[in-house]
Amino acid sequence: MAKMAYEKFRETRDNLYLEVYTQWYILSTLAEQLNNNRENLQLLKQLEELAIRKVSSPYSGSSSGYTVPAPSPATKSNRLPQAGGGMAGMGSMGSTSVSTGSATSGMAGMSNSGGSMSSSMGSAASGMSDVLRVQLEMVEIENNIESILSDIAAEKAKFNALLNRSVDFEVVVPDSIVKVDYLFDRASSMREIESQNPMLGMFEEEELAYRAKREMDQKMSYPMFGIGLQYMLIGKSKTAPTDPGMEPEMTGMDMVMPMFSITLPLYRNKYNAQQRESRFMWQSAREKYNNTINLLQSDLFKLKQQLDNAERKIALYRKQEQLAKTTYQLVVQEFVSAKSDLTNVIQVQRQLLDYQLRQAEAIAEYNTIVASIQKLHSFDTTNN
Repeated sequence: MAKMAYEKFRETRDNLYLEVYTQWYILSTLAEQLNNNRENLQLLKQLEELAIRKVSSPYSGSSSGYTVPAPSPATKSNRLPQAGGGMAGMGSMGSTSVSTGSATSGMAGMSNSGGSMSSSMGSAASGMSDVLRVQLEMVEIENNIESILSDIAAEKAKFNALLNRSVDFEVVVPDSIVKVDYLFDRASSMREIESQNPMLGMFEEEELAYRAKREMDQKMSYPMFGIGLQYMLIGKSKTAPTDPGMEPEMTGMDMVMPMFSITLPLYRNKYNAQQRESRFMWQSAREKYNNTINLLQSDLFKLKQQLDNAERKIALYRKQEQLAKTTYQLVVQEFVSAKSDLTNVIQVQRQLLDYQLRQAEAIAEYNTIVASIQKLHSFDTTNN
């Protein structure tokens, strides 16, 4: 029964170890996400500088400045000599016509200049909207950073509570989470589970305890014999002994008396019932052992499947992160050369951050599953 209590203690301790591992991986994930958000904030600051330079550049937009109207060739007729009346009238009419054409040409030049001005103003407004959109993204990233810092403080307090320390105790967490090296072997894992799992050990000790109790109940149903000695102190008497059977010279002499006893069980059915009860209890413990080992085996297969899924996710998000980084660099170059707009740049930047956060969560999930498999083996390497 004492070994049963010890195995139960081992199970409780392993559950605590698993909670500590899980909490540590949560802290590592938050630290990784904080680092990723800060890196993306730096990318947005660089993008903001590019957008500001694009706005302030004199060559931004579809037009680079105002257009100057070219002089019309018809204006030269104003300097021609007038010959004769009719011819003068005709020249006057022609001069009026030429003047009208010159005015029309001047109005066309002013119209072109105004169109160029409105195009330049529209380009500047579009550039300022890009700067504001980048600043909106920066504000959102800064808010995410503040939220993650608050979550880290809360998770550190919980981690210290698990270790029975003050909530203000300093916890140093690495900036990035690393995938643990683990090689899964089904056969060796099952052997370790059968030999070291505390739940199986508890049911084994429970079965042995009820077997011992059944043996005790069986022996209690037998007649019991007892042999013993009784020692009596007899003091010396100055007067004659009042007991006529005691010799005077025996006064003051201690007495040693051998004893023999026999006990007969009168209620034998009581002990037979106790033996049947003990037999049923150890059979129940054996069935609980078999059921537990089947559950542990199914849990092991489930954890192995989750481990494979987490490993595939890590490989997928790493590949997507590399592709997103390359795409981001290309899109930024296209944005600088006015071949792409800011929407594509922000969309790719969001995808890059999302892949980084998912990768950190997948690594934390993988490490937690490894800790769960180790819990099935028991974190205690010594088998007491």
